[in-house]
Amino acid sequence: MVRVRLNEETGIPLFLIPRIIARQIMKTGDRVYRISVKRTHWHHYNVSVRIKTLPRELMPGNGGGVMTGPKQAGACGCATGSEEGGR
Repeated sequence: MVRVRLNEETGIPLFLIPRIIARQIMKTGDRVYRISVKRTHWHHYNVSVRIKTLPRELMPGNGGGVMTGPKQAGACGCATGSEEGGR
């Protein structure tokens, strides 16, 4: 699946710009590269949020996380410094 790197919304009133930016950042979940706000006419604006994808290890929502301590390391099969079952 290809991820969209540019999210753009047009015709946004001035008072909704912070909410639109926050919604786009929450929707993508990646790090923000650039936010552009351009005035079109009267008090309406075009908002575009450009993102860079995160490395797979840092992506939110993968259920993983940073494991600390030997108990969690042993649970995932990582090396803990002790021999297991004659390996």
